[in-house]
Amino acid sequence: MQPARKIALRVEVSRILKLLADQIYQSPLALLRENTQNAFDAIRMREARPDEFAPSIQVTVNDDLITVIDNGIGMTAEEIETNFWHAGRSSKNTDAARAAGVVGTFGIGALANFGVADQLSVESESAATGERTLSEVRRADLSTETESISVTPIDPVGHPGTTVRARLADDSRVTVQEANEYIRDFVEFVSVPVLFNGENISGSSHREALPSERHAWVEHHQDISIPGILEGDLEVIGMASGELRIVLDNIKAAVGIGQPGSIVLLQDRNAIRTLRSGFGLATVGAPSTYHWGGVVDLPFFSPTAGREALDASSSQLLQQVLSALDNLVSPIAAAHPESFANDRFLRWIVATRQFGLCGPLEVTPRPAAQPQPIESVVNNAGLRYYGGRDTSVIQAYTSEDEPLVVLSQRAPRRDCEQGYLSARGVQEVDDTPQVTKELPLASQSFAHSALATRIARILEEDYFLGVEIRFGLISGGLPVLVDDTQVPLLIHLDPNSTSVAPLLALYRDDFEAFGPFVKDFVRSSIFQRIAELVPSSTRQGAEAFLRHLRSNREWFEYELEDKADLEEILEELRAGRLTLAEATRQAADTTRSVLEVSPAGTEPLVSVVGAIESESEEAAPEPFASRPAIDRRNEETSALILTSDTPEALNGYACFLALSDRVQRQRGDFFLQPHTTEVVWGGRKVVFVFQHHSGRFGFYYDILCPGLVAGTAGGGPRVTSTILTKERTFIPIPVEIAEAFLPKTGERKRLEVRGDLLYLGEQDRRP
Repeated sequence: MQPARKIALRVEVSRILKLLADQIYQSPLALLRENTQNAFDAIRMREARPDEFAPSIQVTVNDDLITVIDNGIGMTAEEIETNFWHAGRSSKNTDAARAAGVVGTFGIGALANFGVADQLSVESESAATGERTLSEVRRADLSTETESISVTPIDPVGHPGTTVRARLADDSRVTVQEANEYIRDFVEFVSVPVLFNGENISGSSHREALPSERHAWVEHHQDISIPGILEGDLEVIGMASGELRIVLDNIKAAVGIGQPGSIVLLQDRNAIRTLRSGFGLATVGAPSTYHWGGVVDLPFFSPTAGREALDASSSQLLQQVLSALDNLVSPIAAAHPESFANDRFLRWIVATRQFGLCGPLEVTPRPAAQPQPIESVVNNAGLRYYGGRDTSVIQAYTSEDEPLVVLSQRAPRRDCEQGYLSARGVQEVDDTPQVTKELPLASQSFAHSALATRIARILEEDYFLGVEIRFGLISGGLPVLVDDTQVPLLIHLDPNSTSVAPLLALYRDDFEAFGPFVKDFVRSSIFQRIAELVPSSTRQGAEAFLRHLRSNREWFEYELEDKADLEEILEELRAGRLTLAEATRQAADTTRSVLEVSPAGTEPLVSVVGAIESESEEAAPEPFASRPAIDRRNEETSALILTSDTPEALNGYACFLALSDRVQRQRGDFFLQPHTTEVVWGGRKVVFVFQHHSGRFGFYYDILCPGLVAGTAGGGPRVTSTILTKERTFIPIPVEIAEAFLPKTGERKRLEVRGDLLYLGEQDRRP
């Protein structure tokens, strides 16, 4: 057997250098970044000396030559040989260099040049020794076996710094534009002026990463700390949409190294540009509740060798910083209502179970139509919540005395609503309510019988609905349970509920108030549960109600005092002095009634209506939906105007006007049924349009005032607040025009009024 022999590893240096450059540095332009970074580090290290100088970096790119010039600390001939040309060694891997804020530490940056350069020269003058050196090499001559790199002392010029010139290979040319765009991403935020072909492309503030949108709120917090990592000054910015932004300035690392850092983050951006001492490292992504993106400049960041990512330690620190900022920012945002439109913020609450912060979250408790902060809603003693969408369950549990919060169907809002309500002791409804124990007739008092009789009579007279009323305990704390499978309709009342028990007590203790309160109970707690069952909601029922209204019409369409006027108009028509259109218009005008109001005909609203809770939170699911009138038909008044000293005393109104006697006789019954209200005005005229809740017909009432109603025309849908008394119907006057109807001392206002039924076409009906 022949003895073994040993051989040396042979390396094709120029080929290996190109391969390494291509693999480590993914862009051939990496030489531009690495040389600019070395220039930046050299300036940082010179700034740590007592030298006085104006730092600058000049980058020049043309077709085949890239030049990077700095006035930093420079290198001696020995440093060029032992550091620049020795792959893997770096003079910046020291405590002093890190404290100065240098970026590079790997010592392999020179390799980046040979990805695209055929020839490289380095000319440097040391700030420490004053010596100046020129070193050059061609890529084709590089070898580990022969000395191919020249190092030549040259005459110093008295200006420390380094010039690197890279001559590009024919197949590696770069355009000026792509070079500019590439290097700008790395130097945009450095404080040292970087001139690219004479143009300064550095010096931007980190805050410039923020869009220029207007914010809704800002909070400043000084000297916040992320223990063991950093401390700084925090600014939290909230947009009207709920979106959050963060600015963390004057950052000092806990280990006390490098330059002060800065963080600017925007929600839902995901991509984070990482920097060290202002110089760009890598664009990375890191998980966070808010999907933060933006700029993070921290002195302890280190990239991988190719700058395509942060190293493992830096990535871990970045993740810890983002998680800590989530927990710092979210409680601050919770104090601002806009934040509750932010799903990311709500997700943080759910993840951390900080449901106590959800007080400003707005919900709409049924039957109210206006959203309210959930922290105010929970003060309702009878409040419950429901997580489903079954309309029958919602109707069953909805009343003004015991409102219901229907949870959002969208996470995470739903989880926040449920978490807050549960934490405050609010119970979820039983979605299958039932009578658990019926109260026998023998156990019922006179109060039970009176209440059952009164409710049944109201439903029959006012809603044309026959019912049977019984009492019993209802599961889930429900006050009213309707069984529409029975004929007549079966309604159970829970005598122990917070809505029914006070009525029973009122029968015993204050019988005069009993009737009005029962009316309000039917209107607020029963009607919405049976609205779809009321006959007049159907086509046949609506027509039956119309026949009822028509039956109350008098034989003569015009009152006696109109007769002479009509005869005169007809005579003028026969004589040809009036056209048919003119005669029709004048005849229509004669159908007006005259209503004279004076201070003597004015009474306080409370004297007629009594104690009634304002219903600005409407009983209907929509603000201007159909609703019954306020029933006070047991009250008698001769007043034509009801007023209150309290602005917007009842549902936003402080003035109510009676219908004329004539309209009351002819059309008063219209207001016995739920209806909508719309008011418009302009000039001297005010027009009311009331629409029956079936949508098949309505009633209009127009008023001609003696003077201008208001300075400008206006109006629109209004909350229905018609008041019924024994002989009169009062319609609400909007606060904007109430002054036109209120007579002053000694004044009599003459109002010309007219009203009649409207038959609505399909296109006129509201949904």
